[in-house]
Amino acid sequence: MLDENRQKEKKMDAQLEDESILEDIAVGEEDVRNFPPEMVNDSPGTMTEEIYQNLYQKVLKLTTQQKVQLAFLLANRATRKLLIQSPIKMISIAVLKNPKLTESEVLSYAQQKNLVEDVFLAIAKDPRWMKNYKIKLAIVSNPKTPLSVAINFLSHLRDNDLKSLSRDKNISSILSRTAHQTLLKRNIGTAR
Repeated sequence: MLDENRQKEKKMDAQLEDESILEDIAVGEEDVRNFPPEMVNDSPGTMTEEIYQNLYQKVLKLTTQQKVQLAFLLANRATRKLLIQSPIKMISIAVLKNPKLTESEVLSYAQQKNLVEDVFLAIAKDPRWMKNYKIKLAIVSNPKTPLSVAINFLSHLRDNDLKSLSRDKNISSILSRTAHQTLLKRNIGTAR
């Protein structure tokens, strides 16, 4: 089982390396003008459902290349929230490389269960985000996170969180048992 997980993790590493082409994306002033301001400029007020639906419809009309460009450098918070949910991993990974991205957004993404697996792997591999304990815990707790990645972060978790994970029915039983074993190794006593 562990060999299978390691192979899966190596495959994901290779996929993320292929995404290095994202680094070559350049966006000029002309590109910025090609996108509606509501996709690029942060709105000062709250976004109504009608405005959000309008933004969603505009995002749907973009080509994949435009979505990657937008996600990588230009997208505002609301647009990033839409683009991260793309089933096309290049788009969702581009969102994670956006310089405007905040820790609170990454935490929100790490807690979502409807994103592609590559998003969780990319978050876990980025030292910027893994410095944040809440993000680390969200990655481990998310059932969509590759098992080998989640297990690697168990040793970084606090005892009370390991105890909760050992009882969590929403995660893999292997992860739950490993959390319990990690807790026992720390000589805390019985975790269940």
